Amino acid sequence: MIHDNDTKFTAAFGELLRQAEVEPLVTPLAAPIANCYAESWIGGLKRECLNYLMIVKLRQLSYTTAEYARYLGEPQAHQGLENTPPCSAGRAPLSMVGSVARERVLGGLLNHYHRRAA
Repeated sequence: MIHDNDTKFTAAFGELLRQAEVEPLVTPLAAPIANCYAESWIGGLKRECLNYLMIVKLRQLSYTTAEYARYLGEPQAHQGLENTPPCSAGRAPLSMVGSVARERVLGGLLNHYHRRAA
C-alpha cells in the first residue's frame, strides 16, 4: 500500500498493515508527483462514478471499481488517429459505414460508443 506522510497514518496503522501482511510504502516528503497516477485514477473514479452512486456494500464498490477499470482499459477511438484506437496502429481506418452502437457501463453512467459492422 502506498501512502503519503499524512499524520492520519500513525505507527499503529503501519503495524496493522504489517499484521495483514501488507507492506506500506511511504512516498517521499515534498514530492507530490510520487503518487500522481494513483491520485488521478482515484480522482476520476470519484468524479465519474462514486459521486453519482449510492454504495452500501463492499461488493457494490468492488463491482463499480472493476467496471470503471475495464471501461478505462478498453481502447477508445481518437480523432487524431482517424478514429482508430491506438492499439490498432497499421490497420485501415474504421469505416464510416454502419450504425453507431452504445455500450452502457454501470447502468448508463458511463458510455462507450463504437461503430457496428456494416
